[in-house]
Amino acid sequence: MTRVSVATAALLGGAVWTVHALVLAGRPTGCVRDACFVAGASSRPSEDLAPVFLLAVVLLAVAATTLGRGDRQRGRGLTRTGALLLWAGAALLVLGLVVNAAIDGDSPLWWLHDTDSLGRLAPVTGSFLVGMGLLWRRSDPSWLGPALAVAALVSVPFNAQDDRVLLNVPLGLVWAVAGSWWLLQWRRAQNVSLATASPRTSPLHAPSDRTGRGAS
Repeated sequence: MTRVSVATAALLGGAVWTVHALVLAGRPTGCVRDACFVAGASSRPSEDLAPVFLLAVVLLAVAATTLGRGDRQRGRGLTRTGALLLWAGAALLVLGLVVNAAIDGDSPLWWLHDTDSLGRLAPVTGSFLVGMGLLWRRSDPSWLGPALAVAALVSVPFNAQDDRVLLNVPLGLVWAVAGSWWLLQWRRAQNVSLATASPRTSPLHAPSDRTGRGAS
């Protein structure tokens, strides 16, 4: 997979992750814990957005998998483990969605694909390990590893039912900014390559005129 593909996957995955959290935040607040036992209490609907979240996780898993294939041995194990957890989160989301579609009424596996579930915690943990792996490897950009790790920790107390849903936003933004940065660096490298490859006329090899009175 090319660097552009990896950067695009990180950018789109982070963007979709962020949009998912913002859309949830725009919905009516749901009940939390004991408040859910009060008559008339209801939860904030989120299961319909599970496919959107799945798309974000798959894109980030693709980016993380490629990051784990670097030449440096240092930190590679953490990065690869993080990528595996991202894929595991995607698998849990798929399993929950399939079971939910096959069974009428409440799904017995809601805890796999709902946004407060293992399907979210696994990718968050995976992003944390990817960040720690990049920090250990001292990868470029140097800020990406610490930013991913911190954003993942911020995301842990996430709750889809109240304002804590916004705690998911920083992690998506870090991935998206990283993808944008990689694309920018790739574009700069392309421009440098084109500039280097462009022919330049040397004064020692000045072309002769048509009369043959060139440099002697």
